[in-house]
Amino acid sequence: MKKAVFIIFSLLFSSSAIQAQTWEFVGLDSMVITNLHVSGDSIWAGTAHRVGNQDKSGLYFSTDSGNNWVQIDSALVSGVILGFDLVTPSTLFILKGSCAYCVAGTLYKSTNNGETWDNVSNNINSPIQWFGISPFNKNEVYALTYNPFPAGLINILFKSTDGGVTWEQIGSFPSDSHGSRVAFALDLLHDSTLYAGVSTDLLGDYFFKSTDKGDNWFFVSTPPIVPKEIYTDYFIPDRIYLYTFPQYISNNGGINWLRADSGLSANSGFISFYQDNITTSLLYNLRNDGLYNSKRDYIFWVMIADTESLPIYFGPTGFFDDRNMKNIFIEPIRKELFLGTAEGIYKTTVITSVNEYDKKVLDFSLSQNYPNPFNPITTITYQIPKTSFVTIKVYDVLGNEIATLVNEEQPAGSYEVEFQSAIGPATAGLASGMYFYQLKVGNYVETKKMLLLK
Repeated sequence: MKKAVFIIFSLLFSSSAIQAQTWEFVGLDSMVITNLHVSGDSIWAGTAHRVGNQDKSGLYFSTDSGNNWVQIDSALVSGVILGFDLVTPSTLFILKGSCAYCVAGTLYKSTNNGETWDNVSNNINSPIQWFGISPFNKNEVYALTYNPFPAGLINILFKSTDGGVTWEQIGSFPSDSHGSRVAFALDLLHDSTLYAGVSTDLLGDYFFKSTDKGDNWFFVSTPPIVPKEIYTDYFIPDRIYLYTFPQYISNNGGINWLRADSGLSANSGFISFYQDNITTSLLYNLRNDGLYNSKRDYIFWVMIADTESLPIYFGPTGFFDDRNMKNIFIEPIRKELFLGTAEGIYKTTVITSVNEYDKKVLDFSLSQNYPNPFNPITTITYQIPKTSFVTIKVYDVLGNEIATLVNEEQPAGSYEVEFQSAIGPATAGLASGMYFYQLKVGNYVETKKMLLLK
């Protein structure tokens, strides 16, 4: 077994930190890890094999924290695991391609932890590119098919209400002579709400919403990017994430979009996204230059230091930017962060307590403006613990900069600054609506909302 240790010293200004920690190698050093799920000592790992490696790829299982592994889908053809979902400790779904570089495959289900498998996508009659299971009903399964045709690609959305026994096509999305590419997401807070992003070469791009589990769809907006993946949030209603780069979020169900890539390198490529809704309540973003995390209330990504030293170079393996990887997982009982890489699995301990450095960071603060709502003037207060260069800016809901209120070096202390809505067009000032103000001091960033009502 590979023996590798990475020491991490991370000062994360936007979130609880993983600091002075050791990345411990867990196992499967010869495999590309595409999917992970961890529960206590049990680990399920969807894999693919790297160029030149003859190990059989598939779904591997360990009952002793990674010391020993067994492949539990060996009865199936060798190939990449494109998707994985654990319904119960014994009921599993996997989406498996028949080759190392397949982008679509067959959906299988096991009710005995991989001893036997059933093909549950027979009556779809097309390879599947993505699948997802409703968090409210484990028999409700959705799948996107991969249908290349002479001029392009078309993704078709299917739904099953009986655990994959039967399927029906849902959604009649626009397509043209070059097809249509669809990204899909289930709402994690509303059991009947679905979202779909559709990209066509000739007719443009679309963002759709359904409030009746896909029976009917309505157009919401033209998305600012063609999304590779769409996610909704565990805690924030109507929050939507669009990935690849640049990244965007919506706080109103896709009507308006804000850039959400602050802190990321413009040259880094998206690999996978993870929401921890139990231990840290943070967002995690794996990119080809490192692992980042961010708070939810405002998005500012901070790299977990030295994760760039881990083998996350998926590009040369053929497993970068073309698959829906789920290779980040936080085990809540032991509070361990697991990361699937291009050469096996690594883990580290998640620190959730406030250490001395965190206490220092907490001395930075940005207060809610008052009055709020306001018209025409409001006051913003903030404090800084040491002499620093301070910037405070105001943005509209589209991310356009409205005003710079502070842009100077200031000594430690508490401050207040006024914002006036009359800075807009000379005849009317700013329009009523939501605005954002952001404090930035070095790597510390905090953003809050304020409402202008005329």
